[in-house]
Amino acid sequence: MLGQISILYLDYKCSYFVLMVERKKHLANVAFGGAWSEELLERDKLSKVMAVLSKATADCADRDVSDRDLMAALEYVRTSVEKGPMLVSGLQNALLEPNQSIRQDGVRRYVRMIAEWAGV
Repeated sequence: MLGQISILYLDYKCSYFVLMVERKKHLANVAFGGAWSEELLERDKLSKVMAVLSKATADCADRDVSDRDLMAALEYVRTSVEKGPMLVSGLQNALLEPNQSIRQDGVRRYVRMIAEWAGV
């Protein structure tokens, strides 16, 4: 009887090991937190920033669009997008253009460049 119990016990341990190895293979491509979750947050933040910039593009011919939301979006671009400082500077200069249609075209051009550099 003692021999049977030890064989069953060894068989149980072996099966458990096989299941764990299979489970490891199965979950090898699954990301738990870390870069995966941070990447989702960054994408969400970037989409919100681009929405603010798009709204500013649409409204800049008719009114002054420099508000807290735009300033926060530009700060995000400055710190998080490659070439961000240069793009933000150009966009801010475009917003100062007195001619409405030229101002809107310039802002639209810089927002498009920001989207390209951000990978949107």
